[in-house]
Amino acid sequence: MGYELSMRWARFETLYILCLLFCLAVLEFFQLSWSVAPEPDPVAVEEVAIAIPPRPEGVRENSNVGDEASHRYTEAGCLAADEQYRDICFHQLARQRADTDLDGGLTACGQISKKLTAFECMSDVAELYAKYDRDKALEVCPNIAKKKWRDQCVFGIALAQSTLDPTWAFRTCDQSGQWRDFCRHDVNGEIAVVNSDLALAHCAEEEGDLLTRKTCWHGIGKYIARVDVDRAYEACDKVPSGPNNLYRENCIHGLGWGASESRGVDFVAGCERSGAEKDSCLLGIAYNLKRFDVDAGLSICMQVERSDLKEKCEAFVRK
Repeated sequence: MGYELSMRWARFETLYILCLLFCLAVLEFFQLSWSVAPEPDPVAVEEVAIAIPPRPEGVRENSNVGDEASHRYTEAGCLAADEQYRDICFHQLARQRADTDLDGGLTACGQISKKLTAFECMSDVAELYAKYDRDKALEVCPNIAKKKWRDQCVFGIALAQSTLDPTWAFRTCDQSGQWRDFCRHDVNGEIAVVNSDLALAHCAEEEGDLLTRKTCWHGIGKYIARVDVDRAYEACDKVPSGPNNLYRENCIHGLGWGASESRGVDFVAGCERSGAEKDSCLLGIAYNLKRFDVDAGLSICMQVERSDLKEKCEAFVRK
């Protein structure tokens, strides 16, 4: 009897092990066959009225601030860094080199293991080097395999040249692909701060579809209002009404956004100067506040009188 039980137990163990091995083999097979869909390139969202987003992710100011400005990165230091920090270190080393050494910056980007981060790094290096040799910097962009960063490379170079050669910078935005409207918005905004008449002339050329044209006027109001609200109102007063008054509304929307970046909800009273476009000014404040305080943004939307703009304001801030 004991021998028979032992044999049964042995057969059970054998069957259990075989089943376990079979299940593990099936699981391994499916893991190997899983495929990851490639990341789609982002598509710019078109708004039918007023909604010009801030600069897309990755395009940033050229200057380092704080501790980053004083820290010096080295290749040896990056190689010695923990694996989780190595790509970050090489990215910063590339930016550090790019101030004077394009090839050295790109070499550092080549040490980054994550492809998307390496593409972003190449875009950053080209943007930083553009103040020395914009043509050589532009040669980097076609070598970036990801469209998002390839287009953003051109965007960044145009932005770097916005106050050095405004006309060239504005026209270079034509090559920035999916970021073209963003590029025109930011580059022409930077131009408006130093030469509002030239910026107004760029928008007056009436290029592109309605979204492209609205975006151009929006950047003027937004960028000037960041530094001088009075000048921003003077510029928006020169903006033509456009279809359904959308040109002037977008300039005033940008003005509200730009002024509220430093004054927040306190700029609500400043919208009184906007006259018939007061609601557009309030929308600009709400859209800016939405980025870090949804409730504050919604409180501004509640003050909008035009029903269509109020509905649009609430939908955008809640999104």
